[in-house]
Amino acid sequence: MKKILMTMVAALAAVSMNAQNNMYVGGSLGFATTTYDGDTKGTVFSILPEFGVQLSDKWGVGVTVGYNWIKNNGTPDLTSDSFKFAPYVRFTPVKLGSVNVFVDGVVGFTTGNVEAAVGNVNPVVVDNKFTNWGIGIQPGIAYNINEKFSLVAKFGNLLAFTSNKPKDGKATNTFSVLDLNGNNLSFGFYYNF
Repeated sequence: MKKILMTMVAALAAVSMNAQNNMYVGGSLGFATTTYDGDTKGTVFSILPEFGVQLSDKWGVGVTVGYNWIKNNGTPDLTSDSFKFAPYVRFTPVKLGSVNVFVDGVVGFTTGNVEAAVGNVNPVVVDNKFTNWGIGIQPGIAYNINEKFSLVAKFGNLLAFTSNKPKDGKATNTFSVLDLNGNNLSFGFYYNF
């Protein structure tokens, strides 16, 4: 797996050296909190920086690297943190003035840890590492404010396969088609140079 990731990083670096003035950096930040009857029960924080290179008018490549943290005060108390690495190929079939409609072909890898306090009287802390990988097609839209700045929204998956494997357990595999819902909506900001 390390060889594949290093090969992708080297390929992206080589492509970016040849594509001057067609690169972008940006990403998204996320924060959410959930309350039940006024008590905070859940908090989620994520940061997903992104770097990409536009190879032509329609094609580009990029990578998202990020961190996600979840805290749930409930039964059981749960804390999770994870690191994500997701290279992608972007195809932009529609350009209408300042608006671009695109689809990203993404191969993602996530690794992390979940800590849960199990039991009511003398809770036992269970610590479990996990890995998750997936492949999918994610639609999105970009609004180009000017030559340098763009607002980006990505939502759901047109087609996706994911596999989540806890360290001491069996893998859970999920295949989805047209999973276009608000739970997978993200907004970002790009600086083009």
